[in-house]
Amino acid sequence: MKKFFFVIVALVAGAISMNAANYTVDDASIDALFENAEMVEASAAAETAAAFTSGSNTTIIAWVIDTIGLGYFGIHRMILGSTNLMWLIYTITAGGIFGIVPLVDWVVLLIDVVNGSDSYIGNPKFLMWA
Repeated sequence: MKKFFFVIVALVAGAISMNAANYTVDDASIDALFENAEMVEASAAAETAAAFTSGSNTTIIAWVIDTIGLGYFGIHRMILGSTNLMWLIYTITAGGIFGIVPLVDWVVLLIDVVNGSDSYIGNPKFLMWA
């Protein structure tokens, strides 16, 4: 209980000692940062994103994420381009029907990695092999 009160007192003391009046903004340094900044075109960023999400690389990354155990939360499916709430479906169904779906996903992705295909990229289905 003593530790709890010590933590509370430390947080309150820290909150009191930190206030916005102690901070200043140097407009000249901010202007210098903008003057020295380099403009990046949107097309260059799009090309980089397209190169990162190219078929086999994305499949390998999704397979590794499924291998390390994050497949139970559906993170590998988000990388493959499924719907944005696929992680919620996996989590609600206790890891995709108690871990069966991520296991089958792992096997299917392994086959894709070995064959060099990217057949499951952009697949919005919960059971991507069906």
